[in-house]
Amino acid sequence: MKLLTRYILSNFGGSVVNKRELEKTCKKFNAKSERTINFMITYGYLIRILRGLYYVKTIEEFKLRHALNIYKIISLGMDKLKIRWYFGLYTALKFNKATHEYFDTIFVLNNKIFRPKEIRIANEKVKFIKLKEILFGFGIKEKETIKFSDLEKTLLDFIYISKYRSLPDEKIISMIEEYGRKANKRRISTYLKFYPKSVEKVIENAKLL
Repeated sequence: MKLLTRYILSNFGGSVVNKRELEKTCKKFNAKSERTINFMITYGYLIRILRGLYYVKTIEEFKLRHALNIYKIISLGMDKLKIRWYFGLYTALKFNKATHEYFDTIFVLNNKIFRPKEIRIANEKVKFIKLKEILFGFGIKEKETIKFSDLEKTLLDFIYISKYRSLPDEKIISMIEEYGRKANKRRISTYLKFYPKSVEKVIENAKLL
C-alpha cells in the first residue's frame, strides 16, 4: 500500500471526504490529485457517492473485504453536504417493516439533488428525488445516522410524487392501500397541511382519513 494511500485511509477511513480535502492531502505528498483519486477508486480504497464526494474505507474494511453498509455510506455523504434528506418511498417501507418485498433501488429524498436517472453507489442503484423545502422537518425517524420517513409520511410522499408524474388516482390508491391499513390516520391528517389539496383528495378516496 502506498504511503499516501495509507495516510488517507488512516486519517479519513470510515468517513466521507470531498475533492478539496483530497487535493489538500495530495499536495502535502506532492502527488497529483486526479491520478490519486482515480487510482484509489479503481483499486477499491474510495467509493464515489457523487461527483467530488467519496467514502474512504478503513484499513480493516479494505484488507478484510468487510461488507459495507450502503445506507451508512449514503447517510454520511448527505450529512457531509449539509442538506435536508431522508430515505423514502420503498426504502422507507423497508425500514418501517411495512413490507417484505425486495426493491433493488434505494430512494433518497432531499432538498438539493436531482438526478433524472438512477446512479450507482458501491454497485447499488440509487435514485435521488428533489422535494420542496416545505416537505422536510416532520415525519422523519432516525436510527444512528440513518434517516427515513415514517409510514404516514411515506404514503403521502408516494401520492405527491405519483401525482406529479400524472399517475391516475386509481393506480395510486392500489399502490398504497396495502400499507395504508397500518397507518395512523390522525398522523396523516396532521401531515396533510404540508401537501397540496390533490394529495388530500387521494387520501380521502383511499379512506385513510
